[in-house]
Amino acid sequence: MVKDNLLLKLVSLLAAILLAYSVHSDRNTSVLSFNVPIEIKNPPDDKVLLKPTRRMAQVTVRGPSFLVGPLVSSPPPLKVVVPDDVGERLQVSLKGADLSVPSMIEVIGVEPAEMELVFEPVERKDFKVEVPRVGQLPKELTLSKVDVEPKVATVKGPRSELKQLRFIESEPIDLSDLSKTQTLTLNLRSPGNQSSLITKSVLVRVAINEIPRQRTFEKRPVELRTSPSVSDIAIEPTEATVILEGPPALVAEVDPGSVLPYVRVKEPPPSEGRVVDVNVEVPEGCTVARIEPASVLVFKEGARRIATKAKGEKNGKRASR
Repeated sequence: MVKDNLLLKLVSLLAAILLAYSVHSDRNTSVLSFNVPIEIKNPPDDKVLLKPTRRMAQVTVRGPSFLVGPLVSSPPPLKVVVPDDVGERLQVSLKGADLSVPSMIEVIGVEPAEMELVFEPVERKDFKVEVPRVGQLPKELTLSKVDVEPKVATVKGPRSELKQLRFIESEPIDLSDLSKTQTLTLNLRSPGNQSSLITKSVLVRVAINEIPRQRTFEKRPVELRTSPSVSDIAIEPTEATVILEGPPALVAEVDPGSVLPYVRVKEPPPSEGRVVDVNVEVPEGCTVARIEPASVLVFKEGARRIATKAKGEKNGKRASR
């Protein structure tokens, strides 16, 4: 039994020696170059890093193949720490010691060895929000209004990038998907590579109405509305044509008797008469597109009869001649 245990220990020791030799052997050592991302640590809150836009470095490492291989498929970042009092430009050294790798791997080169970081102050600015439109409404509908709330969006970013902005766009409205007035929540589009949105979305109220239909009501009697102190007056002409406008379904159902043209007279007219505008009472939801005639002559009924009689006699004398 003791001999068996001793033999097992000897075999294990020999296997360990062979494994160590295999790992540390020059034949099992790899030298590889690959790109790693540069990670900026402690960036300033009041500045944004503009350059370099491609933050990569090429590193060359040496070590056991079974450790070097995985680094290529999942390279660790090369960390660069920015001091608190950094200005607009900073020259940094890229060191292999700032790359986290296993202790058995040696970083034998970093390219480039130095890199300049260019910072720019961060500003905030408000821009008008514009809502793009795509598609078309059905032919019986019309877009009457688009209200945006808030009307401006706040953007945070470098001064040079903000200078290039004129407005901020939201997601587009697809008019072909709309059939009635409604309020939509739309996200705002990114303003740039280095800028960010403080205002993320807006509420957009899209007012959609049916295209108004017109309907004509001919020879509607014009009602004379007077005060108690006014009597014995008449109007000419006594009928008017009213053209109504409104939603198609509503206009189609209007009863002609509910279309009431009228004139209001508060004091007696002079002997020659007075021209008064015609008003119209219409059902709720409808509007008056046109009145023909738009006004009538209001006169004292007795004076009108005398004038008419005199005019007739004068015309009779002309005929006899």
